[in-house]
Amino acid sequence: MRVTIITTCFNAQEHIKKTIESVLCQTYDDFEYVIMDGASKDDTLKIASEYEAAFAGRQIPYHIYSEPDTGIYDGMNHGVKKAAGEYVNFMNAGDEFFDEKVLEKLFRRKDYPGIGVIYGDAAETEYGEQYLFVKSISNIKKRMPFSHQSAFALRSLLEEHPFNLNYRIAADYDFLMNCYDEGVKFYDANLMICRVSKDGISSLKLYDTFLETERMLTDHGYPRFTQSELKKKLFFLRIRQAGMDILPATVKKKIRQVQRKQRGQDIKVDGGLS
Repeated sequence: MRVTIITTCFNAQEHIKKTIESVLCQTYDDFEYVIMDGASKDDTLKIASEYEAAFAGRQIPYHIYSEPDTGIYDGMNHGVKKAAGEYVNFMNAGDEFFDEKVLEKLFRRKDYPGIGVIYGDAAETEYGEQYLFVKSISNIKKRMPFSHQSAFALRSLLEEHPFNLNYRIAADYDFLMNCYDEGVKFYDANLMICRVSKDGISSLKLYDTFLETERMLTDHGYPRFTQSELKKKLFFLRIRQAGMDILPATVKKKIRQVQRKQRGQDIKVDGGLS
């Protein structure tokens, strides 16, 4: 079964190498790799080009495109238009497959009749530690059910439901909600698929992420809060964001450890690509 792996990137010279190498080392070979660069100004394209011979040597189609886009989801939409695989995965710059046998375990001598989205587990790395992203398709109306890097969606679904560029943060979640609302079948592969970096948590726009996620869920008919509850939540998020922006890394690490424990997300994960 042909699979397409898409990496979107912009000025990613510090991170693109590990992502490419995690794709190149896959023992499965019936896939193509598409890099969608958003017209980087650094050495991202130079680094990506250095792997052309290695992919050619394995007869794996390797395509590098560089063109301006309006952001990550626009780049992902452009990538889908270039894709030829039956299923598509987005492994963006800085993220990586968990080990070299992920694609082989998922697709060698396997078929998924009627399955629109295959998903699995993800490890999140933060402050030098690796935690399990606790997936939960049953909670899809409340939160992102799994990491998008751990999902393989039918290309036909991605063509039918391109990422909505009105969402700058939650367009991947919106895509999954569209699939869920239409009765698309999800399949849990129960396999560790990827490792996603969560370093730099203080730079995340916690307030904006929450607000957009709530807007998206409301658009789908699944609001989580009343207006008064939302107002209160946003007030405390502003305070939390301010704190995460100014606190030293040692303190933020402790805060994140407490938060993970409270949410049941403190399960540590060993192994993976070195």
